[in-house]
Amino acid sequence: MDIRQLRLFCRIVDRKSFSLAADEMHITQPAASQQVRSLERELKTILLDRSRRTVVPTDAGQVLYRYGREILDLDERARTEILDLSELVAGRVVVGASTGPGEHVLPAMLTQFKGDFPGVTISLAVDDTHAVIERVLSREFEIGAVGAVTPRPELVAEPLARDEIVLVCSPAHPWAQGGQVTLDDLVAEPQLMQQQGAGVRIVVEDHLRRAGVRPERLNVVMEMGLMESAKQAAIAGGGVTFLSRWAIGPEVEHGALTVVPIEGFRVLRDFYTVRSKTRVLSRAAEALLAYFREQYAAAG
Repeated sequence: MDIRQLRLFCRIVDRKSFSLAADEMHITQPAASQQVRSLERELKTILLDRSRRTVVPTDAGQVLYRYGREILDLDERARTEILDLSELVAGRVVVGASTGPGEHVLPAMLTQFKGDFPGVTISLAVDDTHAVIERVLSREFEIGAVGAVTPRPELVAEPLARDEIVLVCSPAHPWAQGGQVTLDDLVAEPQLMQQQGAGVRIVVEDHLRRAGVRPERLNVVMEMGLMESAKQAAIAGGGVTFLSRWAIGPEVEHGALTVVPIEGFRVLRDFYTVRSKTRVLSRAAEALLAYFREQYAAAG
């Protein structure tokens, strides 16, 4: 049994798709199918049920997945410990981030870290919060950075940076003239909302519930994907929207967006790093986490 075939098989089960797993493994879908068929011939059984819309493991496939994850974990631990025998901090760290930290916080921090540790190669991928967490737990990302964390026993979360989420509108909007609005005003106003799974949406909806406002009462006129889409729609006058202060500095400075204060309602949050509780991190990843902790402490 080839460990590369085992890794591919586990990715197919994780992603419930041959095509998604093949893309992530940088092979074609026919090549992925051929490798799985080779495994099935070797084990003399069917491992994946391909008759449904999503690929699911058979009973035999579930057994192989369970042991396969253990084998891959041991392979990862061995490689990590061997690499860490070197006195130099080196290697590759794969980081996944949601749009807030991924586009506005991490680029500068990772650049500064790279200056201190030139032997470390960093790969940063941006996805929505839910996807980042799932990809951390499936070990595709060694470290994740997200704007909202739902407590899970298999996940370790630590604060990365402080953020404020604010309501914004275009300068042509009546609310741009100044003064506070109320939550009742907010409920009635046409609003742009980021997609389900976006960190900003998760945090804002949680704060609204705590303030006694059910999120489904909002007058959502468009769902706009992630942060950049919502920002551009707000600039174009499509409605008001909630955005991270990290994401709107130039737009506010140059008058493309106006921050609208809401009476008695302020949304503060931390960005968080997330990692799998059971994964042994490389020295490079440990050094990166230590750097993040130092930066958070220095920011007060």
